Amino acid sequence: MEARFAFTAQYWGHGAVVCRAVENSPGPVVEAEFGEFKTWTQANDFAAKLNEGLDLDPVEVRRIATSSLLATACVLQEALKAQCFRSDVEIASRAAQLRFVLAEISLALNFCRSASLLSSPAVSRALLNAQKALDHAARMVPLQRTVQPS
Repeated sequence: MEARFAFTAQYWGHGAVVCRAVENSPGPVVEAEFGEFKTWTQANDFAAKLNEGLDLDPVEVRRIATSSLLATACVLQEALKAQCFRSDVEIASRAAQLRFVLAEISLALNFCRSASLLSSPAVSRALLNAQKALDHAARMVPLQRTVQPS
């Protein structure tokens, strides 16, 4: 069975980009073909239209994107275990960065879980908080640009 994927928006410098998140695979990965957007909202609206074309509802999109970020967290956790840096300061610094990323991803998951239990007015606030936590985590992890065949 082929892995499911969804599109999501991520901050990119002073703008935003559309990324492809593959379920249970590290990511998301920037889709360079869609270009850069001035705002995250524009990128998110574009990603939402792409996901509609894939017949994915917003809950499925969140699950796919979250599983992709969690897979990234697992890779980062393994990197933390196997790191070979030159100094104790570098090791401590990298460990703190990776713990921050894992904590932000965990926080985002908790907001998403809470959103399913809240009444309508509070749901959008919880999802906004989840998005902010994921954005904070993503800023600590460099995104990979996809290479377009020439």
